Amino acid sequence: MKTIIFLSALSSTSFFFGQTAGSGMTDIDGNVYATVIIGSQEWVSENLNVSKYNDGTIIPQVTDPAAWANLTTGAWCYYNNDPANGLIYGKLYNYYAVAGIHDTIASTPNKVLAPTGFHVPTDTNWTDLTDYLGGLLVAGGEMKEIGTAHWMSPNTGATNSSGFTGLSDGFRFDYGFFFGVGSYANWWSSTEYTNITTNTTDVWIRHLDHDNSAVTRSAALKASGFSVRLINDTLFSDSPSNIETIEGKTINVYPNPTSDYVVIDLGNLTNSGDWNYTITNTLGQEIKKGYFTTQQTIINLNDITGEGLYMVKIHDVSGNYFITMKVQLK
Repeated sequence: MKTIIFLSALSSTSFFFGQTAGSGMTDIDGNVYATVIIGSQEWVSENLNVSKYNDGTIIPQVTDPAAWANLTTGAWCYYNNDPANGLIYGKLYNYYAVAGIHDTIASTPNKVLAPTGFHVPTDTNWTDLTDYLGGLLVAGGEMKEIGTAHWMSPNTGATNSSGFTGLSDGFRFDYGFFFGVGSYANWWSSTEYTNITTNTTDVWIRHLDHDNSAVTRSAALKASGFSVRLINDTLFSDSPSNIETIEGKTINVYPNPTSDYVVIDLGNLTNSGDWNYTITNTLGQEIKKGYFTTQQTIINLNDITGEGLYMVKIHDVSGNYFITMKVQLK
């Protein structure tokens, strides 16, 4: 019987090259993230949990409320300063980390938070997502994880039909205190906003709530602590040309964790003959591959000898990935 091993690190050489579009994302700490294509965009379907900029520069963890409130450089924290929350929700970042501002010298070039090939979404990127999902009044339901494991009841309208899998991670006020886990989700954009009323430069964010299906676009102070969702630099509107018909909205992989086999249910991908799968380890090395003969395909995993985390990548016959999911082998 295999035992569960959690990923701790990857070879650092993989971080200096672009990552294949549609095949998931790995950050400089070795964290591996699943991705999903929604319309013409590829979104990471988990919150960022990295502690360094992509050149290896440390982003400080700041726990003290007064110290957090006085920051003008990048920092991160866990909700309630509890590392257990980081395993579920990722880290909360101030905007200075999003912008890569790592010191107080104005002439110093900013760092980059995202791995090569990905970026913090602009305000326009977020708008494109919510427009595609039906507009601000309903898109939140399609973005929220279903159920009440990470959302307070009633989690109104939650379907997660987009695969975005938004969790109610709470936030940190600009003065350093935490609030809202279970009730709210908030994500930074990279786009600043000039508030003529307060004569300040704020930043556009997106907000979800447990008791409605809406997405709220609002401006926030740079010292606030919010989650980060990254988006691929590549738009898929022309590669492959039919990407909008092959979103991985209802694909399921189960049981997970697993020992001997895994079932891939293609969900809304009804033309099973056009889809292939590739299973890789966290270094991107191919372990197993095949094609789908039925809507629900059973894959025998007994020939995989190493336990731990693997990535199941579903792609078309030309090799264009459009969804990557994690499987934990035990």
